[in-house]
Formats: sequence, structure tokens, C-alpha cells
Amino acid sequence: MSTNRSSRRNRIILIVIIVLCVTMITMYARESDSGPIHKVQDVFMDVISPISSGFSKVFKPIKDGFVNVFRLPTLARDNAELEKKVDQLRRENIEAVELEKELEELKKLLNWGEEHPEMETVGTDIIAQSPDNWQRLMVIKKGSSSNVQKYMAVVSASGMVGRIISVGTFSSVVQLITDSRSGVGARVQRSRETGIIEGMNSDVLRLVPMNEEADLKVGDIIETSGLGGTVPAGIAIGKISKIKKRTEGLSELVEVEPFVEFSKLSDVLVIITPEPESVILKGTQ
Repeated sequence: MSTNRSSRRNRIILIVIIVLCVTMITMYARESDSGPIHKVQDVFMDVISPISSGFSKVFKPIKDGFVNVFRLPTLARDNAELEKKVDQLRRENIEAVELEKELEELKKLLNWGEEHPEMETVGTDIIAQSPDNWQRLMVIKKGSSSNVQKYMAVVSASGMVGRIISVGTFSSVVQLITDSRSGVGARVQRSRETGIIEGMNSDVLRLVPMNEEADLKVGDIIETSGLGGTVPAGIAIGKISKIKKRTEGLSELVEVEPFVEFSKLSDVLVIITPEPESVILKGTQ
């Protein structure tokens, strides 16, 4: 009996609430913006808004923290993918720069060949260079199968590099002009004074002039003389960087800075013709 009364009372309350809501909505829709219901709404919003804003500020870090926790696996995966892309782009950029440098060097070698049409040459890669200070050698990727022979001259776009001292079928050993056992016939471009360019196992060469009273000046260009028959004449070697007078009875010390940067070489030319006619290497036989 009490249960039926309670149920009836709840239905009455629900009906009253529904009627009030409908009435309020109807009055709200019909009255102007300055009506009493609108004013109550404005007051309510003024009270609630600061409270709502405060709760939002307080709980925003907590909400962001929960969001970040759930997003951590995705963020880590995205970060790893981005790092891979960055590494790939970096490698591609390095490869592009290296390729551009190699193409530039090959263009220079091609130009050198065009400027010396009287010489037949074959281009080749450098496989290795000697790492020690007792000898200056390098290995190239051309041998007898490409008509390379012992004592042929090797050049770069900048000038004289060295000569072949050992030949295999598909590779050869080059003695650089900076090797202390190397000697190449040379001349001063300006005064035509002749001499021998010798290596000193360093980045500097030494010119030994044939004439003790030779006309030499700092800055003079030194080139091959063709004397000796192993290297054609007119190939640039370097320029005189220092002339040091010696004591009586000794010849002056003439240092020559080579044009070729040996540590940066990657490609060279072997002069096939004219073929070498004689040998003037010191201590290599």
C-alpha cells in the first residue's frame, strides 16, 4: 500500500517538473532579452563562469598528463620514424655533395685532356695511398690490360702527380713526386732554367738547379722539362715558395710548393703516349 502511494507521488512530481520545464522554456522563448528569466540566466552564468574557468585551469595539466601518457607509444614511434627520415636525408645530402665534387674533378680531368691533345691518357680511380712518412706511393685501378707501362707519368687536373713504378694486370703502383726517391726533370717557366725536382717525404718539393747561378725567384712556376724521357714537357709541378742561401760550397735550397693536393686526390690520368724513353728514378731499380 505504501509502495503504491510512493510510486503515485513520484509520478506526480515528475509531471510537475515536466510542466514547469515546458512552461519555463515557453516563457524563455517568448520574452525579450531583458526579461526576468534571461536576467536569472545571466546572473547564473556570471557566477558559474569563474568557477568553471578555475576548475579548467586546475585540471588541465592533469588532463594533458593523461593524454600524453596514452599517446607516448605513438609519439615514440613517430619520433623514431622522423629520426630515420632525417638520417636518410642527411646521407643523401652527403652523397649528393660527394657526387658533385667527383663530377667536378672529372670535368677538370676532361678539360686537361682536351688542353693536351698531343697526349693520349687513360683515367683511373685511386685505390689506396701509402699512410707512412717513409714512402709516398698510391695504387691506381689500371694496369697492363689498359696499356699502362712502368715509368709512365701520372697527372691530375692540377699538375704532375708521379710515375708508375710497378704494373699489374688490373692495377699499378704510383711513386708520388713527394717521395724522397723521386726525381723529375724540371724547368722554370719564366727563365727556362733547368734542374731536378726531388721529393722530401713531405708536402714540399726541392728544386736542384743545374746552374748554381740560376735565375730563380719566389713565385716562379715550375714545370716538367721533358729531359730524361719519362715525363712529357710542360706539365705543371708547383711554384717556388722559398729560396735559402747555403754556406760556401753548398748549393742553395729551393723549396717548391706542389700544385697538387695529394691528400684530396680521387681520380688521375695516366699518360699513355708519348711512351717513356728512359729511366731517371733514384734507387727504385
